[in-house]
Amino acid sequence: MTSSAYATPEDEYWYNVSTQEELPIAGEIDLSVDLESLESFFRGLAEQTTESAAIAFVASRLRQDSDLFDNIRQFLGVSNKRAYLELSYLASRTPHPTQDSGLCGCYPWTLARHPMTFFTRLLNGRQGKEVASVASTMIATYLLGKGLQQAAVGFSVAKRSLMELIFERLIAPKEIQQKAAKRRGHGCEAALARVASETGAEIVPDNRATNPMGANDPHIDLDTMEFNDRVAGHTHAFDLVITQQNKPRILCQSLIHTSDPGQYGVDKSNETVAIKQRVKAWNDAHPERPIELWGLVDGVGFSENKPDTINKLIHNFDHFIQLKTLYKLPLRLHLMGLLQIQAVNFSDFYSAEDVIAIKAAYVADGIQVLHGADSPAQLKSVLAGEAAVLV
Repeated sequence: MTSSAYATPEDEYWYNVSTQEELPIAGEIDLSVDLESLESFFRGLAEQTTESAAIAFVASRLRQDSDLFDNIRQFLGVSNKRAYLELSYLASRTPHPTQDSGLCGCYPWTLARHPMTFFTRLLNGRQGKEVASVASTMIATYLLGKGLQQAAVGFSVAKRSLMELIFERLIAPKEIQQKAAKRRGHGCEAALARVASETGAEIVPDNRATNPMGANDPHIDLDTMEFNDRVAGHTHAFDLVITQQNKPRILCQSLIHTSDPGQYGVDKSNETVAIKQRVKAWNDAHPERPIELWGLVDGVGFSENKPDTINKLIHNFDHFIQLKTLYKLPLRLHLMGLLQIQAVNFSDFYSAEDVIAIKAAYVADGIQVLHGADSPAQLKSVLAGEAAVLV
């Protein structure tokens, strides 16, 4: 009996797809909130009886503690990105107290995006008391325009247990979603790089597993298939490159989508098709050093538009890998002669029929295939998704 889950590449992808919660997040996301300080703030603001008094109160508290803004905007349902984009707009149109420009140094016709750290620096007085005063008034007016005083009246009488519940159940999940999207991609890249390194593959960058957020993407000249400095329109960045004798052999793109990939996903899929054509042209002309294009792909978000995203991707990659199928990396490298695998031990996630299908598709002759059994103690075991690879 054959496994229906491996009838097509598409079936394999959806069978092995990971939920959002299963995809690792690179680094740590700080979601702490100072509820005691926030409660005091809400009580004080609720006592203000005029608009001018409310602006003065909020501005004063922001100058005393610039970090307070981040806590406030979360309880107003305003994302960090929305806040800094709207404040960038306002700052370009708020006169600077000591120079001929907007508060941020821009003019309305030269508006630039400024991160929230820029505005907190304005509040803390490092650019002078006049700047801090104007900035705090601008930001206070912005927050009150978002309904801050009405919110303060309600939150000022809420019990601490209710405030904690609101944060944990309504605010924190939203903040994590916004902050974790890119970090999940980096977390998956780190997992792939770890398996590559621990099984003996040569990878660039060599610190992708240990520093996924800080590792620099390598750039490849697709005409020469050599590493090169970034040249816009000429080189292409990859998330991981596997080398042989210090020359690129496998170019790996990472595309992780837990929500609708939108036009970005369609564009990246089209870009993959173009890169594949370049790789094919190279291989036709240089059979002595063939290049493979791999994809690290995962996430249920691709279900929003299968034909223009994941289906197109997996049929243009020479090899695609998911978080559950990280074992496919060393198994393929073994077939290419880039490392040696002794055995692979599949978890109980797979049925006996699944293992037969995986073996037929990806496991070279001579590699021992185990299924839920104890791994030989004398061999090094590398956890690779839903299997342990033994080297």
